[in-house]
Amino acid sequence: MIAVPPGFQPADRAPAPPPLDLVQDFVNTEIAVWSVDDIATPELLAEWLCSRGLVADGSVVDPSSFVRARALRDVLRELAKRNTRGVGLDDALRAEFAAIAAAAPVRFGLGERGDLRLEPAGEGVAGAFAGILSRVFEAHASGAWKRLKSCPGPHCGWMFFDASRNASSTWCSMSICGNRRKTAAYRERRRSRR
Repeated sequence: MIAVPPGFQPADRAPAPPPLDLVQDFVNTEIAVWSVDDIATPELLAEWLCSRGLVADGSVVDPSSFVRARALRDVLRELAKRNTRGVGLDDALRAEFAAIAAAAPVRFGLGERGDLRLEPAGEGVAGAFAGILSRVFEAHASGAWKRLKSCPGPHCGWMFFDASRNASSTWCSMSICGNRRKTAAYRERRRSRR
């Protein structure tokens, strides 16, 4: 199985800035078009979390935590898709997010400059989820979250950071997914003219 290197970005895009880089790496553990899933088993998830410093070496991921991790990844990708399309949330997505977040214990803390932040309150996998979600919270508070998008290309879903001046990027790579979409639209127009 191919592993996506941390920080890899198509078309030489810059990775998301901290703290969003970890969230981006987490969501991009699954790339359907490449048949890649770097956390396809509980053991691989434990390795990934350990390699990012979210759990201690030798930590074990139980089956329910494994299911929650994959659900968290899907919800974060869907939220990023909403950023791409500029659409709001529905009740089902809110409920799914709330169920996942309920298992991620957090506490209030103060950053180096006295800024209020959320921090993981638990350890192990639950603490790792809290660490990921606290980064999402920080990004929302700073306004950076709206720039984290998910490519709408069929079978892609790559999460990328939109560093464009007006936050108008849509594709992970215009030369890959964007070009495929433009070519498909062109072919469809030609077919409809016949």
